[in-house]
Amino acid sequence: MSELMRKFVPLLFFVTLVGCGTPTELKTVNWNGNRITWTVLDGGATTSYYWKIFFTKKGSNSQDLIFESYSSPYITDISTNGNKLLIHCAVDRDSTDIITIDLNKIEDFIDDPIEYERSLLEQTNESYIEPEFVKQDREFAIKHNLTN
Repeated sequence: MSELMRKFVPLLFFVTLVGCGTPTELKTVNWNGNRITWTVLDGGATTSYYWKIFFTKKGSNSQDLIFESYSSPYITDISTNGNKLLIHCAVDRDSTDIITIDLNKIEDFIDDPIEYERSLLEQTNESYIEPEFVKQDREFAIKHNLTN
């Protein structure tokens, strides 16, 4: 097998795995006539869950990604409370905690969505305030070499 093929085959395998899955819509909530949709791509036995939250402006059909998490934080629900999007996350077997997004600043999240991969904050914006429980999860994951 050529060097190029040796590099290409794993990439093709990964794209096939990711491309074959269809995201499942778990929940949609309404905020002032806008829709916020939570989806998941179940990676099955070999990969983790890939959570995405989209924002659809009132009267529009296009969805804008505002938050995504691969593996952790592990999202269990979404809800709204006034002008806040509450992203409920599993902390351990018996408890959850919440990531809060100020929906008055939604344009910041549309322009620069929050992206996590295995507790690592890959992309953020000035309006995002990372909760302490997520920082602690990241410290634990790094300490125990769980981020790879």
